[in-house]
Amino acid sequence: MGADVTMAQGLGKIDKEGYHFAFIGDSTFFASGITGVVNAVYNEANMTLVVLDNSTTAMTGHQPHPGTGVTMMGDIVNKISIEKIVEAIGVTKVVSTNPLDLNNAIETVKSVVDLPGVKVIIFKSPCIAVTKPKTQYKIDSEKCINCKKCIKELGCPAIVLQDGKPYIEPSLCFGCSICSAVC
Repeated sequence: MGADVTMAQGLGKIDKEGYHFAFIGDSTFFASGITGVVNAVYNEANMTLVVLDNSTTAMTGHQPHPGTGVTMMGDIVNKISIEKIVEAIGVTKVVSTNPLDLNNAIETVKSVVDLPGVKVIIFKSPCIAVTKPKTQYKIDSEKCINCKKCIKELGCPAIVLQDGKPYIEPSLCFGCSICSAVC
C-alpha cells in the first residue's frame, strides 16, 4: 500500500542507470503515498511515479477519498488535486493523460522518463467497476489475421482464444478500446 514509491526511490540509489517506476492508485496516494513522494523529492530520487486515478477506492468498496469531491457522508466538497499536491511538494514535471489513448499514453511516458528527478504521470480514467461501457468491442473475423498480438501483448481478460482465434467475451469487455489500438 504505497511502498512502491519508496522502493523505486531506493532502487534508484542502487541502480543509477536504470529506469525506476512506481505505480499507485489515487486512493492509496492519499492514504499513504504522499509521504513517499515527499521523501523522493527531498532525497533527489530519479524515478517516475504513475498515479492510476480512477476517482474511487476500487479495492475496498468504492468509497470516496479526498480526490473524489465527495465525503463519506455524501457531502459535495472541493476535490483535492493530486497535481497541486505533487507540485507543492517540489515535483517539477507533472503530466495527466488518458491511459486508454494508448499511443498518447506511451508518448507521455517516453516524454518524461529521461528527465532528471521525480516525475509524475497521472493516468485518469473512470473505474470500470462503477461505469458502464459506451461501446463493447468485437473482433472482425474478416480483418483478423490471427497474429494473436492482442493476446500476447495486451493481456486483456476479455480477449480469449475460441477455436484457435482471438475472441472478445462480451460479458468481460468494458469498452476501453485499447484492443483497437493494439490490433
